[in-house]
Amino acid sequence: MKKHDAHSVSTNIAPLPVRHTRPGRTRPRRVSLIRYLLLACLLAAAGRVFAASPLDLDIAMKSLTAAQAPRMVDDALILSYTPEHPVRFVGVRFGNESWKVLHPYAVNEHGVFVFDYPVPEGIREIRYRIVVDGLWMADPSNPLVDSDTRGDEFSVFTMDKEPYRPTVNPRRELDGDITFTFRGAPGRRVSIAGDFNNWDPFMDYLAEKAPGTYTITIRMPAGRHWYFFFSDGQRIIDMANPETAFDPDGNTVSSFAL
Repeated sequence: MKKHDAHSVSTNIAPLPVRHTRPGRTRPRRVSLIRYLLLACLLAAAGRVFAASPLDLDIAMKSLTAAQAPRMVDDALILSYTPEHPVRFVGVRFGNESWKVLHPYAVNEHGVFVFDYPVPEGIREIRYRIVVDGLWMADPSNPLVDSDTRGDEFSVFTMDKEPYRPTVNPRRELDGDITFTFRGAPGRRVSIAGDFNNWDPFMDYLAEKAPGTYTITIRMPAGRHWYFFFSDGQRIIDMANPETAFDPDGNTVSSFAL
């Protein structure tokens, strides 16, 4: 993955008129579509990739009438728990987070506690323990159980391959840098041009991270930015970013705000 600092912006470039193409622990929480839509927006702003469709997640979690074995929806692991008696709190801790973070479940209209966990890239095995009113335990809905050196049990979920991850562009990293991804035929030379590099299509080239997947990471200041990809002599707008605007010559470009 290439990483660059933003270049100085030319003072002759007129501001672009923007044309958006789309509008804008103690108590269990209720599952709702609005909650997931808001969560998706917040995670994107914070740099966390939330690739699974909020609508698909909402349907998967609201439709559960009883706890089921864990399963994947795109890149999100769906966990569920049905208590045998009333409980106040259900959460989960993950081994890849050193068991340090306690994630609270939500509860749907059927009384099933549910949780969706976006699986980090490069992880094929998830080890986790659920926490019910302070008591740590393996997931009773998951038959795959292992134990640590002290004999404490934890649940295991494995994936045969990397989960499907729709491209989310641009993506803000934890350090604030911005990653752009372009998908196309392998073996191409792909660059990016925008207000952050004086619209020069020959300055910042993307690296081919995998066959047909090209990425570049750039540090840039806060504010609204405009850009396009350039390959084989052609300007290409970012098909993974629905926000567009017009450049001073009337050409369509992609846009985003930091």
